[in-house]
Amino acid sequence: MIASGIVLGLVLRLFLQAHVSADVGFRFASYIDDFMVLQREPAGAVIWGYGAPRATVTVTLCREQEPIMKKVTSVKADSNTWTVVLDPMKPGGPYEVMAQQSLGRINFTLRVHDVLFGDVWLCSGQSNMKMTVSQVFNATGELSNTTAYQSVRILSVSSTQAQQELEDLTKVDLRWSKPTSKNLGHGNFTYMSAVCWLFGRFLYDTLRYPVGLLSSSWSGTPIEAWSSRRSLKACGVPRSGSMPSDLQTGPSAHSVLWNAMIHPLRNMTLKGVIWYQGESNVNFNRDLYNCTFPLLIDDWRQTFHDGSQGQTERLFPFGFVQLSSYLFGEALNDGLPQIRWHQTADFGYVPNQRMPNTFMAVSVDLCDRNSPFGSIHPRDKQMVAYRLHLGARALAYGEKLIFQGPLPQKIELLADKRLLNLTYSQPIKVQRRDDKIFEVACCSDRQCEWLPAPMDTFSTQTLALSITSCHDSPAALRYAWTPWPCEYKQCPLYHPTSTLPAPPFIAPITNLSPGYHSRTAK
Repeated sequence: MIASGIVLGLVLRLFLQAHVSADVGFRFASYIDDFMVLQREPAGAVIWGYGAPRATVTVTLCREQEPIMKKVTSVKADSNTWTVVLDPMKPGGPYEVMAQQSLGRINFTLRVHDVLFGDVWLCSGQSNMKMTVSQVFNATGELSNTTAYQSVRILSVSSTQAQQELEDLTKVDLRWSKPTSKNLGHGNFTYMSAVCWLFGRFLYDTLRYPVGLLSSSWSGTPIEAWSSRRSLKACGVPRSGSMPSDLQTGPSAHSVLWNAMIHPLRNMTLKGVIWYQGESNVNFNRDLYNCTFPLLIDDWRQTFHDGSQGQTERLFPFGFVQLSSYLFGEALNDGLPQIRWHQTADFGYVPNQRMPNTFMAVSVDLCDRNSPFGSIHPRDKQMVAYRLHLGARALAYGEKLIFQGPLPQKIELLADKRLLNLTYSQPIKVQRRDDKIFEVACCSDRQCEWLPAPMDTFSTQTLALSITSCHDSPAALRYAWTPWPCEYKQCPLYHPTSTLPAPPFIAPITNLSPGYHSRTAK
């Protein structure tokens, strides 16, 4: 009896050891959770996690407890990870995703509930993306308006950094959730991004199917922290040197946020990305931003395409906010206009040859002198999100609509009348006359001076500027080329809808397009 008891004990111990070892680390990836949104058709959503080496994992998609899809894979011995790609699904839900690991006769099961299929958007950047709904205009009204948007699901990544690329997130601030006044208004610069939420809400009003929103942002951070080392190397970004202290409130070291807050999401199937960043580069590697930003976009696209096994489109839509106006001393007099220009790779508009399938929300007219968070943090995030969503509807969803304000397609010098005649590619609305917002570069003997070019006559698509102050040769023209070109929603030129301001530009007068930077006008 004693011997048989010992044998039974040994068998039970071995069984328990096998049971424990088979269960060690069997889990979904950090962001696969209840209430999540998975990318809809035509792409297939990627489901992945960790498990025991060489174990079999079966992933089942269920609707009302009925299995509708099964995918079988095995755990890779070298990484302890498993991955499946679901068949493309129409938008809707809810579904349950079940993963079962089998190793010998031992099985373990994981489940996530209330899963929807729709479009998944990643939102990233610095503090203007980080601002919460409690910080924007009409915060009380916005926070009470969540009942109709329970199919817009939200997740917020924790602020973490790493020296090497991480495989998975180490922490999330807000797990996948339905929107509530509490999680949308959770303090200042914490939890869920207002721009991200409002963008998703505008999209839902049009799409009428689920939208998933991931916020991964950190205040006061330069683009170098969000870029991979390979893209920074390609732009020749120097490794030495620190950011000016007045703008350095977050990590600035190369790639530390890319490593910890973006790279771990790469296996996710995405619809697109929106980005709000650049303030921390006004005085930090500013002249490289026309390389670092386009290359960040391209690198993120390639990484998510590869990580999702080709399910995320190689040229997925990428939207960004062109910086608003803020008051920050004399040092920004030329720096802020330059960074706005570099955000477009020096074209003045998007999409362009270096930035395909890209859209932009111009916010130069959304300045906020009295923002309690400083003028660098304007509170009208509703208009920012609205303009972004117009770009998404045009580029990501193929709607035929105008999403960017008017730019001149032709600049003619009428020397005998001392006028510059601008012909625009779309109708214009002259909201008010302005004598200073246009400036002409007057040049003699390679010396140039910028002088005001007051607005003269105008029609539905043309505008004449007086250059009587220029007694030498007019070489270039620029528009809104100051840190604070106009007051709130009071820029002089808009699209006739009044919602899309003309973006800043600089152009040689001898060229037909504002998308080229004049050497004489630097």
